[in-house]
Amino acid sequence: MKLTILLTTVVVIFTAIGTTTVTKAEHHNFDFVVEDWVVDFLRPTFPGTKKNSKRQTPFSIPDENRKGAILVNGQYPGPTIEVFENDTVSINVINKCISETTTIHWHGIHPFETPWTDGTLGVSQAGIRPGENFTYEFRAWPAGTHYWHSHMDGMQSAKGMRGPFIVKSKDVSHLPKYDEEQVVVLADEWRDPEVCLKLEGAMAGNDVCSDIDYASVNGQVAWGNLQKSPNLKQYPYPLIEVEEGKCYRMRFIMMASNAENYIVTTAGHDMTLISLDGVDVRPIQITEFNLHIGERADVILCANQKPGYYPVELKYDYACALTPGHFIPPGFHPVSSCKFYSFLHYINQKEWTYGAPNSPKGTGGGAHPGPVSGVPFDLTNPGDWNKTEPVVLHPEPDVPDAQYTIALGLKGPLYSKPTDEPLTMGRWYMDIDGRQETWSKPLTPALHTKNKCGASKSPILDIPENVSSVEIVLNNLSPTAHNIHLHGLLFQVINIANYEWCNVNKTACFLMPVQANPCPKEDRERADKNGKILGIEDLYWGCTYNAAKHKATENLKTPLRKDSFQLWQRSWAVLRIHAWAPGIWQFHCHMEQHIPLGMIMALNIKPSLQPPLPDSVPTEGPCPVWSKNMNFYNQDKENTKLRGDDNTILKNENKLLTDRIEELEKQLKDAKSDVQCDDQ
Repeated sequence: MKLTILLTTVVVIFTAIGTTTVTKAEHHNFDFVVEDWVVDFLRPTFPGTKKNSKRQTPFSIPDENRKGAILVNGQYPGPTIEVFENDTVSINVINKCISETTTIHWHGIHPFETPWTDGTLGVSQAGIRPGENFTYEFRAWPAGTHYWHSHMDGMQSAKGMRGPFIVKSKDVSHLPKYDEEQVVVLADEWRDPEVCLKLEGAMAGNDVCSDIDYASVNGQVAWGNLQKSPNLKQYPYPLIEVEEGKCYRMRFIMMASNAENYIVTTAGHDMTLISLDGVDVRPIQITEFNLHIGERADVILCANQKPGYYPVELKYDYACALTPGHFIPPGFHPVSSCKFYSFLHYINQKEWTYGAPNSPKGTGGGAHPGPVSGVPFDLTNPGDWNKTEPVVLHPEPDVPDAQYTIALGLKGPLYSKPTDEPLTMGRWYMDIDGRQETWSKPLTPALHTKNKCGASKSPILDIPENVSSVEIVLNNLSPTAHNIHLHGLLFQVINIANYEWCNVNKTACFLMPVQANPCPKEDRERADKNGKILGIEDLYWGCTYNAAKHKATENLKTPLRKDSFQLWQRSWAVLRIHAWAPGIWQFHCHMEQHIPLGMIMALNIKPSLQPPLPDSVPTEGPCPVWSKNMNFYNQDKENTKLRGDDNTILKNENKLLTDRIEELEKQLKDAKSDVQCDDQ
């Protein structure tokens, strides 16, 4: 199915960020083929990455390194989309998976003209079933460093279904000068993401998946400092190639699924921060920056040192408390390392022959880096919010048009052990004004009904049509951080908690029972008021926002504008949203295992202005029906009536599997032939 959208040449948008005029732009077409793969967990090699690399098959990968994957066009990371602002993008997503449905979300893109292209399961569309296709067509706006990823209930993004989406601005005159651009994809990797998800659900929402196997840079394993040195010829460190004398705009994208954050440092090289989540900020020189799930940061880095190799360190500081020698909380596993390394590599230098680095302050492969200058920048540190500000400021009114309080918590009862059963019990919630509703996927996508049918108990916030400025207070009532992302809109952060007792020592914060917390009684709130959480309910609490005490610290004049934000455990933040974009926009935690566990809500904005949906948009129904479980493992069973009887489905899937095996066997045979030719 190919969707054709007629976009007007000139559109005037009245928004919180001013008036934008769409000028004549180009049209770009892409094909995204989604397929099941088995890849080398340690060293993924795909067509196009290296001249001699070949697609690996299940038969050529050692058992201990095998990993089930879902990839787009056989690449990891997936293909990069690079266009200019206001260009039209058409992406035909062809689902060739054997059994899994899929969607793709365009993280950072605001498709307000075509809200059905947001790629959100149960909100903007139903899943694209195996053997079917759907074309997303929308205007690339706004400019910035963004990315795309699967937005299913399961772990498809963690399995590799993610890639960069770069929307360039034709006017960069306000930025420091640079010679070239590079995209740097940061991620985390597990051998079996679905096992991680099952464990997470069984352990009362604890971050049992924090023991990621490895960090990765541009799809390649970034080895840790405490790990045994790898065979560097077979498993080399990832390299970020630079040329002496050139300055680079490095577009860092945090595509991790569970690693809450990486603190990024570059040995011997100064960095100038110029953009956050696609919003240009007043340039500041920094020594390091803390990047959280879903966030993006653009920095300018000049290759002005002695040519050589310079460590680029990724520090997952939350996991540092889980390394050997520390107390490991119940439900957690010790991790081998919380520091991972890539290298800035000056081209034309000799091949890397050194072992695993001990410190980012090392010699850098023969070069001798000097100290870097600037300031550290951490968006979770209240003191760092004022170190920079957006280039274009949008001050907030003293009093918003509407105010809401949303609690992030966990409620039981819960499974006591890992299970393959549907996740139907109480889980994470984003509670709207005391409703304590856990998200479940609308069977008929909410946008298709404008949230009018079957949604009376759904965690969807209907914003009044006459409201512009909306204030949302987020109270995190758990010992777990949450990476909050808003679709379709930006928000401005006007206040965050300054709890040094929690931010400085995250292990102590995690373990602190409610009886020992430092919060005044009036600011203390439990996550589950009505039940028990496996006997550890005293750990599920938070210090909540108190307007009488905290309003004096809000920043209404120069707030940072973003679409993703890290809310640390037991903490709070105050956001402002301008409700101008018609659509139903998901608002959720971006830790991937928290999505099927219910840490989701949505904002229904201006339903009277939401455009009619094309008939080709995947949907389910009939309305009004909301799913009563979140069984993403057997999701297609609910679609059986729409696809034919069980025998037909089984027959089709068996044929797909047979064809797939034949294809892989042929590729293996061809690969062996190529090797024999090379030997000759």
